[in-house]
Amino acid sequence: MKIASHIEKFERLDAVRRRLDPVADTELWIWTAMTACTHLLNAALHRCGVTEEFDSFHSQVEGQYAIPDRDKGTLSEAQHRPGDLMHVDQPPVERRKPPAVERACTALKIIEDLREAHVRGNQPIADGAAGQWERAYAQCVAELSAALGISVAAAR
Repeated sequence: MKIASHIEKFERLDAVRRRLDPVADTELWIWTAMTACTHLLNAALHRCGVTEEFDSFHSQVEGQYAIPDRDKGTLSEAQHRPGDLMHVDQPPVERRKPPAVERACTALKIIEDLREAHVRGNQPIADGAAGQWERAYAQCVAELSAALGISVAAAR
């Protein structure tokens, strides 16, 4: 995807996340936070030259992308080198990430690791855990905003 599209999607998802309670809406909060930060991460990776910006959308199959024909309103499949990441480490990137992006990835990984236990599973939330999730989200957004040179507030 293009940087501007990633940022627009982040902003819409972040607006939804702000309306969610991390305890009462656990699954939605985790999914929304994870997806929002992944869009911001991809924008930052494109901006700093770690990954390439393509007019395509990754699928769940590594290396396979959907290429839009904007005139016809259709999608076709294509394989190309990684553009967008689906998760912090998927697909792996060959180029070194700037320190702010590495710190953001560490914070995003905290949120990604919640998926198994709380989105796919039904583990109860430990006391104080939701506050840690919110801090990880805020740190991820702050680091990526700095890397992008934009101002994004990720306050609850």
